[in-house]
Amino acid sequence: MSNTELVLNDKLPGATDSPVQGQAACDTPDIQDGPKDVRQSIRKTSLETSSPEVKMRDSSPNEQFGILRNIYRLSKRKLSFSPSKRSDKDMQTSVMSNESTANNSHMGIREEEVMCIAVKDQDDKATENTIAPLSVMEINQLITNKLFLEANDNINKLEKELLNERKLAKDDECQQKNMVKVRDLHLLHDALAQQITCTIANSLTTPEENSSHLRSAINVIEMEEVADKEWQETMNHSDAESFRRPRKWKELWAETVAKSVKERVANLPFIAKEQKASWMALHLLDLQQTIVEDLKTVKNFTQTSYPESYNIFNVYLKYYHQTVSSHLECIQQKQLESNDLYALLNWIIHTYKSGDVMSHPDLLPEVNVAELGPLLDQGIIKNIMDKYIEALKLKVPTWMRNTLKEDKSKWSESAAYEPEIMMGCYHSPVASDICEMIASHLKESGKISMDLKKSVLCYCLEELTNFIHCYQQDLKVRKQSASNPLPLLVVSINSYTDLEEFMKTLKQDNATHFEKVEKTLKNSVRELNKILSDDLLFQALPCFKKLMTSKWLTSSEDFNQLIRKTEMYCKDFKKMKQPNCQVLISDLHYQFVRGYITQIMKMSISWKLPARRVTAANKIKDELGGINEMYQEFGTTASWLFPVTQHLFEFINANDTDLESKLDALYKDYPDIGEEHISALLYFRGISRGSKKSKLMKYFSQLEETMKEPIKPTHPFLFADIKTGPVTCLPSF
Repeated sequence: MSNTELVLNDKLPGATDSPVQGQAACDTPDIQDGPKDVRQSIRKTSLETSSPEVKMRDSSPNEQFGILRNIYRLSKRKLSFSPSKRSDKDMQTSVMSNESTANNSHMGIREEEVMCIAVKDQDDKATENTIAPLSVMEINQLITNKLFLEANDNINKLEKELLNERKLAKDDECQQKNMVKVRDLHLLHDALAQQITCTIANSLTTPEENSSHLRSAINVIEMEEVADKEWQETMNHSDAESFRRPRKWKELWAETVAKSVKERVANLPFIAKEQKASWMALHLLDLQQTIVEDLKTVKNFTQTSYPESYNIFNVYLKYYHQTVSSHLECIQQKQLESNDLYALLNWIIHTYKSGDVMSHPDLLPEVNVAELGPLLDQGIIKNIMDKYIEALKLKVPTWMRNTLKEDKSKWSESAAYEPEIMMGCYHSPVASDICEMIASHLKESGKISMDLKKSVLCYCLEELTNFIHCYQQDLKVRKQSASNPLPLLVVSINSYTDLEEFMKTLKQDNATHFEKVEKTLKNSVRELNKILSDDLLFQALPCFKKLMTSKWLTSSEDFNQLIRKTEMYCKDFKKMKQPNCQVLISDLHYQFVRGYITQIMKMSISWKLPARRVTAANKIKDELGGINEMYQEFGTTASWLFPVTQHLFEFINANDTDLESKLDALYKDYPDIGEEHISALLYFRGISRGSKKSKLMKYFSQLEETMKEPIKPTHPFLFADIKTGPVTCLPSF
């Protein structure tokens, strides 16, 4: 052996691979002069209690390898070998200097050395089969340090060792001990599973730092899938069940991925609606950002740790699609307001598959939107739409009432309040606010679907009809207390005009409901016009009553007062919007002309003297002309009233011989004139009876008979509603 050169390495097989608590230990007192006298105590730690157990092994080849390995370690610890050749004396001196005990002889050490060399090659070959698993504590430390492959390898070795031990167990005590160790095995398995699931779950939040651990975790899962198949093929059902096989870690992985996605979505913040009215929109914004960022992480980092067979991006995509669907379905079951429901519908129908989320450039081409399918069932979406309509039924009336209340408060603040003027007309925000609100709801609902837009329009028109009725009643009450109700009535008519113009833009979408609203608006405008005209006519009535009298023939004071009052009253009409202003002015024009002619038809005075009759005729011509001129300046469209002035002047001023021709012209332009009106005009001329009257009345009858077909008037009637004979007041206008 003096010529033999030994080089011993600390990392020779078995030197460091044995468990700390389970490795063999050789003590000096146990070593004798020959290998046959070597006795070795092997300490092992119980898998459950880690208490040392001493067993003597001297029969099995593997056990021999273990004994020899311990001797080899002992020699390494107690001997100092040099790469150079040494004499036996030097060797003995070196050994004895390093020994803690002087009882071992030089010969015993050399025998140990020879034995180590003899078994080294055999030990190397058998290392793979003879290395015992690490202890429970050591394996657990590997798990804690996320050394998943090494931990799983040791757990599997321990599993095989316990399986073999179970097969060799002959009595209940051995079986019971084996069961205790198997329970420890399960604890290790559970700890490893927990760390692996945590690694998978955290792969979205710490992708770069977690990549190596994730790769190891996936490798362990793949290995366990293979092991499950081997167990199913080779082991009996009882053993597989005791060792909890198959472990189905592939299913655990899928559950973990799904759970991690659910937790990511569930942990998104919800802002209380009391703090932020747009809480739903903010939450959906957070949701879409999380979806995009997480899928980008999977695409750029996570999927690099997976085999291609996992198709991991599509797995996460599927789970996000399912999770978001469930999340939104839960949200829609809450008590939501109209703006929340709209934000939800818009996000589901438009945003989700747009470039903001699933069609985001950073997710292409991996995401195929066409293959995703609908986010929610059509029935659920229909339910959300119905809730949106119901929410509007609470919001819109309240909003309209508040608009009316705000308008009332402006008028009540000051008796001299005057509405703002916009483009030369009185303007109130009531109509513009209502139009804006309706247009906003229609625009929003139209983005969702045309069916929803039609439903919203139908409801808004119904509610607008109710609002107009309420507004109209409120105007009548406010008019009574207003010192000058004219601006209030004019601005209200302008508001109705604005609403009517707005409704025309919606007619094609809902003709039936439009006609109902249009009718309500026209009736309301007509009613307000009547209030205005009645008010003016009531002020004008005293002046009308003083016409066609003896004083009237010589004085124009009463008529001039009538004109002044009318001009004063109608000046605010210039702040009324068209076309209603023309309608009102034209109607007043008609009322004034009819009222003036009514005074002639009262038969309260007769001008027999030609001079007075001519004076009266000229005065009628001037005053009726003045009325026409005044209303023409205001913008009347009732030009059909102009000819009556000339006809009356000519009929009253004409000679008796020309009356028939004048009557022809009058009847042609105003075919609604009757015998009673001709009789009243003759009375005004001073012809109340006699042959002249009879002859002219007979001529008029013949004139009506000669017209085989009645003349179709191109304008409203003028004389048909004028009563003749003594009257005490004007007809009802």
